[in-house]
Amino acid sequence: MEKENFHKLLDKYISGEASQEEEQRLLNFYGSFNTHAKNDPVPGLDNLKDKIFDKISEKINPVEDYQQSYKLYYLKSFSIAAMILLAITTGIYFYSNRTIIEDEQFTEIDVKNDILPGNNKAILILADGSKISLDDAANGLLASQGNIAITKTENGEIIYEKNQVNKMKNIPDHFVINTIQTPKGGKYQVRLPDGSKVWLNSASTLSYPTAFTGTERKVKLSGEAYFEIASNKKIPFRVESDGQIVEVLGTHFNINSYDDEDFTKTTLLEGSVKVILNSKSDVLGKTRMLKPGEQSLTNSKQPGIRIENADTEKAIAWKNGYFKFKNTPIQQIMREVERWYDVELVYEGNMPKDEFTGFISNEVNISAVLKILEQSGGVKFSVKGKKIKVKMIP
Repeated sequence: MEKENFHKLLDKYISGEASQEEEQRLLNFYGSFNTHAKNDPVPGLDNLKDKIFDKISEKINPVEDYQQSYKLYYLKSFSIAAMILLAITTGIYFYSNRTIIEDEQFTEIDVKNDILPGNNKAILILADGSKISLDDAANGLLASQGNIAITKTENGEIIYEKNQVNKMKNIPDHFVINTIQTPKGGKYQVRLPDGSKVWLNSASTLSYPTAFTGTERKVKLSGEAYFEIASNKKIPFRVESDGQIVEVLGTHFNINSYDDEDFTKTTLLEGSVKVILNSKSDVLGKTRMLKPGEQSLTNSKQPGIRIENADTEKAIAWKNGYFKFKNTPIQQIMREVERWYDVELVYEGNMPKDEFTGFISNEVNISAVLKILEQSGGVKFSVKGKKIKVKMIP
C-alpha cells in the first residue's frame, strides 16, 4: 500500500467513515509489519508513527480543561490504528536490537476458541453475608441496608442512597459494611453514600460502610481502583490498602495495590493527597504529600515512601479501555493480561529483557493482544484453554 493511500485510509478509519473492505485492508497492512527485515525499514516510518500517535492521542486526550481530561474514551473504534502504532514502534525497536531470521514465521494463534476481554461483573457482599451477582442481577433496587437503598443502573453502576421506607432502626448505618469483589476479567463502578465514585479494576476488593458517619470516611482496598472523591473539608476520606493509608478531602487518584506487584502505587491526577505508612514503627518518610502528576511507591516490607513523576495516562488506562505500555517488561504486561482476560500464565525458559511501548485496546479478544506482542519480537505464545505459555525467542 502506498504511503499516501495509507494515510487517507487511516483518516477514514479513525473518523468512522471506512467501509468493511477498507478496514480489512488496514488489518492486512498491519499484519504485514512482521515481514520487514532488519535492514528493510518501513518507508517514511518516523512520519507514519507521528501521524498515528497523534491521531490516537487526540482521541484519548482531547484538548479541554484539565478537570475534564479524564473522561472515558474507548480505543475500540480505532484499535487497528493502535495496533499499527504498537507494531511499528516496538517492532523497529526489536529489529534494531535483535537478530531476525527473515523467513521466520510465528505459529498462528488459534482464534477458534478465543478468549473474550473482561467486562462489568462483580459480587456484592451484604452485611449479613449474602451475595448478589451484579452481572446477573436486574437493574433497579438490589437491597436495603440500614437506612440505605442499593440500586443497580443500566450502565453497570451500583448506587447507595438514603431510603426512608425500609429503615433498620436497630442497626446504626456506620456498622453496616458492604464489600464488592471483582473477579479476574471483571470491573465495576460504585457510587458511595457521600457521592464519591469508585472504578474497581479486575481481581479487586473494596469494603465500605453503607453510610459515612463520625470523623472520617474510610474504605479498604485490595487490588486496583480509581477514585473521584466528593469534597468534604470537615470529614476526610481515607483509603486503607497494603501497608499504607491515603487521606484526601476531595480529589481524583488511582491506587494499584495488587499482591503480585512489587509496590503499592498511588497516582494523583487532581487535588492533593497525603500518603501515610500504615505501620507502628517511626520511619523516615512515614507521611508524604502528593501533587498532581506525582506517584508514590510503598512496600510494607520496606521503610519510607518514594515519590516519582507519574505517567497519569498510563495509570488510568485500564479505566479508559486500553493498555498503555512505556518501556514495560513482558512479565508486567502479562500480569495485566492475566487479570483482565482471566487466564493462567506458564513461563518457559528465561524471559527477554527487552521492553515494550505502545497502546492496545482492552476490548479486543486475547488473540489480538498476543499477536501484537509476538510480532513485536522476543516472545511467542501458545494457548490451550485458559492457559497461556510464554516462551522467549532467542
